[in-house]
Amino acid sequence: MQSVFPIGLPWPTLMYLFLYIVTLMIHVVFMNYVLAGSWYLVSMSLFERRKPDQTPSLVAGTLREWLPFMLSAAITAGIAPLLFVQILYKRNFYTANLLLFHRWMAILPVLIAAFYLLYIWKAKRVQAWPRYFTFPLGLLTFAGFAFIAWSWTENHLLSINAGSWAGHYAAGNWMYKSREVLPRLAVWFAGSFPTLALVLGWQLWYLQRDVPDHETVGRHRMSMLALAGLVTSAIAAALYAVAIPPEVREAITGYMGWPYVFLAGSGWGVQFASWLQVRRSARLEKIWLMTASVGLLMTLSGAAMIREIIRWFRMDEKVLLPLHKQAAEVGGLTIFLLFFVVNATLCAYCILRVRRGLAAAN
Repeated sequence: MQSVFPIGLPWPTLMYLFLYIVTLMIHVVFMNYVLAGSWYLVSMSLFERRKPDQTPSLVAGTLREWLPFMLSAAITAGIAPLLFVQILYKRNFYTANLLLFHRWMAILPVLIAAFYLLYIWKAKRVQAWPRYFTFPLGLLTFAGFAFIAWSWTENHLLSINAGSWAGHYAAGNWMYKSREVLPRLAVWFAGSFPTLALVLGWQLWYLQRDVPDHETVGRHRMSMLALAGLVTSAIAAALYAVAIPPEVREAITGYMGWPYVFLAGSGWGVQFASWLQVRRSARLEKIWLMTASVGLLMTLSGAAMIREIIRWFRMDEKVLLPLHKQAAEVGGLTIFLLFFVVNATLCAYCILRVRRGLAAAN
């Protein structure tokens, strides 16, 4: 491919790739909230000095209330990209699953345990416990999500490195070791904090009408989280760029991926400037949250495309393209789109009805 990715690919591949990236980005927003949010609560439980009977900060209280729901949303939103990745990269994805075997399947019991731990952590009775009880509980919860993130990173890298499959199987390894694992994991972990800050920023902006005294603290903390995450993610991205093979790096910065590098970088700059304005403002201003949202959308879109370029460059498209065509000919697309519209409409209706009910109650 000697053009910007994915120009020139047949329509079945373009369709599945588009659906995969869009649904993946939706999943990433919820996933980032859970991963960064659980880390934030662990940090606050260790460093924030608060008496057991004292009301938690608005940020911490909001996180505890919303984390279980956001995890449910992340799991639900993760179903669609999981289905599309099996169509796009069937052989590679299944092979990585089988090679990691029990180690890979361990994410299911870990996810279930972390889900219930969030509800325990949320309980008011538990919040009144001493720090030497709440901190290990929170740390265990975050460790579960970190393990899942690490497992997905290993699975992804193993799936795109077919040359290591035979050696990995012969050695009987349950873990995949690569110099790309840590920097790639660091990119996603650090990048989760600007997403968390933005979603929390919108939540606090909505709530600041009722609790204006807490809003200033929340604004400062959200801007600090976002700016620190942006800087750290940029450093991690540079380290990851060094870790990947030179030919892949040249494809990203060259003919295949330069528009997406520009898009992600521009979005990074828009986010950084927006959060600086948030930090300087007296209140959470809607205009800066909107510009930060546009910047995040740009960065996520560019990063998602770069992610697929790295994967696509290491695969044989002559093998993939016929499988995509075959999948498109099976049928069911009309039914899928119909239920997509129906479910999206029902979700929007439920959200609007709850919002109106809350407004009427207040």
